[in-house]
Amino acid sequence: MDLNSLPFVSILIAARNEEANISACLNALINQDYPNEKIEIWVGNDQSEDGTAIIIKSFAQAYPNIHALEIEGSLKHLRGKANVLAQLAKKAKGDYLFITDADVIVEPTWITSMLTYFTSSVGVITGVTAVEGKSLFAKLQNAEWLYYTAHGHNHAQSGRPVTAMGNNMAVSREAYFKTGGYENIPFSITEDYELFRNILKNGFIFKTAFERNVLGYTKPHTSFKGLLHQRKRWFTGAFQLPVGLVIGLVGLWAFLPILLLIVYFFGWKIATGIFFLKWITDIFFLFRSYKQLQLQADIGVWVYTPVSAIWNTIFLFYQFLPIPVQWKGRKYLKASVS
Repeated sequence: MDLNSLPFVSILIAARNEEANISACLNALINQDYPNEKIEIWVGNDQSEDGTAIIIKSFAQAYPNIHALEIEGSLKHLRGKANVLAQLAKKAKGDYLFITDADVIVEPTWITSMLTYFTSSVGVITGVTAVEGKSLFAKLQNAEWLYYTAHGHNHAQSGRPVTAMGNNMAVSREAYFKTGGYENIPFSITEDYELFRNILKNGFIFKTAFERNVLGYTKPHTSFKGLLHQRKRWFTGAFQLPVGLVIGLVGLWAFLPILLLIVYFFGWKIATGIFFLKWITDIFFLFRSYKQLQLQADIGVWVYTPVSAIWNTIFLFYQFLPIPVQWKGRKYLKASVS
């Protein structure tokens, strides 16, 4: 294809207190194998309290296709990331809007490969993100992330799309603006799911790209407290899914309490058999997923099931505590506003 026939792409990034990550993120985007003349990068500095703004401005001065936008006010009812993306989308000129996070590093083939999934009827595509880190805590987070992502991909392949991922997704300009944009859809702290849902409501198709070429890499949480707050945000979005999926997820999250009930009513042998059957099934599933993404399986794959049984019990309990969702240093008393 000649240069003129390639679609123009806008990349949107919401950045808040990301001085440790934003340089690597932007360098990865600069080094895409897609022509720079066909890419514009919009970075919204969301009232950062560190050196994020300075770094963004230095990149904007060095590269003509990188643009910095200071986010000072809000569009309508919006807050946080949804507010930043709404303002960036108004500036964007691309035929496709690519969205990633300031702490994500994408493969050089990200744009080129994601574009191959678009047709006239496809409105939104989600890629896949892995958690990088050498500690056991990081490897467990990666196994968990890929476990849910792979299941989401399988559901989508079966015609039952679940959600898009806001750190690795792309939407067509037509699909985005047909929803009216973030400012005209209900606010949610899981803004990716809300946009995904409204794009599908407008008749567009969703696809998942579960392959190495679209892989993004993010950093792990270094504390369990940080993980708790992230999962509270995720679980809040999950409870907006269709009832059947919510029931299935709650059953998964409550696996350990359910096992204890089985021990009480049916004995430990049956409970142990069920546990080891799930453990073996999960190991095979994760090995296949890692192989598909050309990632090296590690100890996280082997111990994910027993650890997640404990984690999920804690996460589920924490979800129902009357405390606000915290994200990027902000508190959200309400997860969504219609």
